[in-house]
Formats: sequence, C-alpha cells, structure tokens
Amino acid sequence: MYDLLIHEKTFSRLEERLKPLAEQIAPHALSDSSEFGRPWGKEGSQGVIAYGNTDSFFSPAVREFAKAVYSAAPLSWFQSNAAGLDNEFLQKVGEKAEIYTVSHVQAHAIAEWVLWAAFDYFGAGAARRQKQADRDWKKIPFREVGETRWLIYGFGHIGENVGRRLKGLGAHVTGVRRSSAVSPFADHMIHPDHLSPEDVGAADAVLLCCPLTSETEDMANEAFFAAMSPGSLFLNVGRGPLVDETALLAALDKGRPGHASLDVTRQEPLPEESALWSHPGVTVTPHTASTTEGTERRNDEQFLENLSSFLRGESLRNVVDAGAFKAQASVFGS
Repeated sequence: MYDLLIHEKTFSRLEERLKPLAEQIAPHALSDSSEFGRPWGKEGSQGVIAYGNTDSFFSPAVREFAKAVYSAAPLSWFQSNAAGLDNEFLQKVGEKAEIYTVSHVQAHAIAEWVLWAAFDYFGAGAARRQKQADRDWKKIPFREVGETRWLIYGFGHIGENVGRRLKGLGAHVTGVRRSSAVSPFADHMIHPDHLSPEDVGAADAVLLCCPLTSETEDMANEAFFAAMSPGSLFLNVGRGPLVDETALLAALDKGRPGHASLDVTRQEPLPEESALWSHPGVTVTPHTASTTEGTERRNDEQFLENLSSFLRGESLRNVVDAGAFKAQASVFGS
C-alpha cells in the first residue's frame, strides 16, 4: 500500500473517486493549517505518491508539503500540475522521484488568455473603456484579430493551442520550435537558429511560450524589440526571465512594440515599485493565465488516470526523463 500525499482540499474533491483504490493507497492529507490527517485511518509501507497541484503549491502550508515530499522514502511517483521544470523545488523533487510526471492541460486556459489580450489590444479596449467612462458616444475603429500575423516562439502544447484558435479566426501563424514536424495550426515553421529580425518584424504579434533555458534567457532584448514592427503586440506566458524588462520598457516608449501583455515577470510577485505596474503600454496579470476551473478539472482527471496506471504497473502520461532535471540544474546552478 502506498501513502498518498495530497492536499485536503484536493482529497475532499476526489475522495469518492479514490475509494475504489482504498486497498492500494493510504491518503495522507495536508491542511492549510499545516496539519496532516489520515482520513481513512491507514498508513502505507511501499512508498509515497505525491500530487503537487495548485492546492498544495499555493497553500500557506506549502513548506510542510515540501518537507514531506523531501523526506519521502522512497518517493515512488510525483505528479506535478506544472509543465515547466525550472523551479528549484521541482528540480529537487525530479532528482529524487523514481517517476516524475508533468501536466500540459493548462494550455487551453493559457491560449484563451492570449486571445483575451489580443482582442483587448487590437480591439482598442482601453480606448473603448475610456469613452464609456467619459460618456462619449463616439465610434472607435479597431483591427480584427483574424487579419493579424503572429509569431509564436515555442510551438509546443501552449503554442499549438494558441495557433489552433488563431487559425480558426483566420490569422496567419508562424511557429518557432526545434522540431521539424509540421503542424496544422501553423502556416509556417521556423527553427530557432534560423529566426531572423525580418521574421520578427513581419509579425503583428509576438508570443513567447517557450521554456527558460540558457539559450532563451533574455532572448527578448533590445535588439529583439528593435526588430518588432511599430504598434505590434508583445506577449509573454512563458517565464519572466525570457524578457529583459528594462529593454522592454525602453522599447515601449519608442512604440516597438506598441503594447506588452505579460502574465509572467522576472520577479514574482511583481514588486510594488516596478514600472510595469503603471506603464500605459503594459498589461500585467499575476501569473494566472492557467487559473481556471477547467484547468483544475483536467489536472485532476490526468492525476486519476495516471494513478490507476501506476497502481496497475502500466505506463504513465507525460513522464519526464531524469536527465532533464540534471540538465536544468546545470543551467541554473541549483
């Protein structure tokens, strides 16, 4: 029988669906008040399974959750609801866990965040809201998103989900990724090594949704922004350090790009003194693009599917090779 380390909110949500597995798992539920409970009165002896999701990662008791994961002997399997591996805690867990799986189901919500940002900018949302505030009945012209050209750097799960929605509107999509595989959701594909300033300049919107690596850190720098077309839209849903924020602010003052929509920043939470809060050319949200009920539901479904597979000794979805954590650690020195 395996111990199942899980947040009590998650356990309450999934208990009825976990009951058929009661002979194989012993839930060990953590509350926001840092108290562990044994709701089924059982303890496991084979190892520990841990479900790292929003309930646990953003709980006031997250330190206790981390301690329990670090002390697990052995940590047989860790399911993360995050896609990235660049977090120091997740790197350590990945090196410890016998099996580590990730989630990509948040791509749906993030893609809708991108569309929201695009509709707001190209649809002159700020001007419309101002006209309403001024009680000014005046027509405002706007641009259709379906007539825009997009460059999506990082054409994986998130990039393809964005591309699928943009193509549905009629937009032109260029994807940037290392894989040579074609995609029905892109008109054109470019290898990162072959991306040129002309490619950047041809886009009405440039979206970053790539992983943070030694090659991509600060990729959006002074030269990158200088290549963007005047009045274009820059979006980042990847990681904050992909962007040189000082260079971005200077570029916005020059109109290249015309606006930046950011769900991630170099320092999170974003400091009160950051100029990103008040710059008229910036829309910033607190790393919440994936925060929807749909994301939570899909993450739970993937966990339950993987849990059943794990207990049957079958292959799991989205397994990360241990070498990926060693490579990530060597890049960022963790």
